[in-house]
Amino acid sequence: MATGRNELERWFIRRGVPHFIEPYAAGRDIWSRAVPLLVVAYVAGGLNGLDLAHWTWQRNMAAALAVVVILLATWFLTNLLRHRPIASRPHELGWAELAAFLVGPALPSVVFAQWGDAIQAVLEGAAVLVVIYVVTSYGLIPITGWAASQTFRQLGPVGRMMARALPLLLLFTTFLFINAEVWQVAGTLDGPVYLVVLALFFVLGSAFMLSRVPAGIRVVNEFDDWAEVARLVAGTPAEGLPLPTEGDPMERALSPRQRLNLGLVSVFSQAILVTIVALTLFVFFLVFGVLAIPESTTAFWTTVPDVHVLAHWRVGGRTLVLTEPLLRVAGFLAVFSGMYFTVVLGTDATYREEFARDAGPEIRQALAVRLAYHHAAAAG
Repeated sequence: MATGRNELERWFIRRGVPHFIEPYAAGRDIWSRAVPLLVVAYVAGGLNGLDLAHWTWQRNMAAALAVVVILLATWFLTNLLRHRPIASRPHELGWAELAAFLVGPALPSVVFAQWGDAIQAVLEGAAVLVVIYVVTSYGLIPITGWAASQTFRQLGPVGRMMARALPLLLLFTTFLFINAEVWQVAGTLDGPVYLVVLALFFVLGSAFMLSRVPAGIRVVNEFDDWAEVARLVAGTPAEGLPLPTEGDPMERALSPRQRLNLGLVSVFSQAILVTIVALTLFVFFLVFGVLAIPESTTAFWTTVPDVHVLAHWRVGGRTLVLTEPLLRVAGFLAVFSGMYFTVVLGTDATYREEFARDAGPEIRQALAVRLAYHHAAAAG
């Protein structure tokens, strides 16, 4: 049964729904899967604390060696304390290992009294841990692979829908692109403020996507009888599990994390489509801007006396320029268009039907496997 359970849990991970594993422990199910990433991030963080410009090569070598030694010592000591082979890959990581991940890269800076570098190393390590936790916990890498396959499978209907939506979108955004007020706003934004503005469009689009997921999940999470569940789990590691032959399957409520995990699976293929559209429009505005917007017009629209020109070309007696404001405006309109296209995806009946026909069965199968998995665990 342990082997079958492991196969089922690996199946959940490959399908991008690792939170269907219960109990889902961070040390065993998240950090242990992220060991390769943690090792790479640990070494990169430690080497980032070196100062090649001001330290001697001996000092840099000593600091790099200290980082590696701390890593190996923590690894070996943890295995010894947990009665595992000394060099084996840990199957569970706890607070001690994560603390070593944070502190280890900062120790060389502490030894050489580089307190600012030490604090920076700890903060960067904490940020890396958060990213690794989210990516590994919710299976974002396998979800991306699944979403990419779904996107290619839907190229026909998606192409037809884009042919309907893009002309109006392109007409509207092109009008904005040649509007001076847009250049005065987006073309002069800089640094974190510009990124926050782009993030607002991304957050609004994501919220709209996720808001439409619960209703769809409720529909596919209902099963008429155990015979239907048995048909759905055929060809999966749950196929051999003993299931009742009579009675109605009791719906097992999804936890908030499981709903979020399933929601991410539902929207990722749409997110890839939105990204493709946004990148396409970004390239279009970039090329159109280089061809049609001279440096003098950019300066007039943005009211910036000195426009930063990144590159220029002489073509047919005309100077074509790639400017920094052009990059900002193209990025602003591309992200805005992505948010608009997200709304189109959510409200277009044809696409909803195609998505439900292609992605719905796979999501329903994952829910059926989860039901069989829990029934076998309760019975065994």
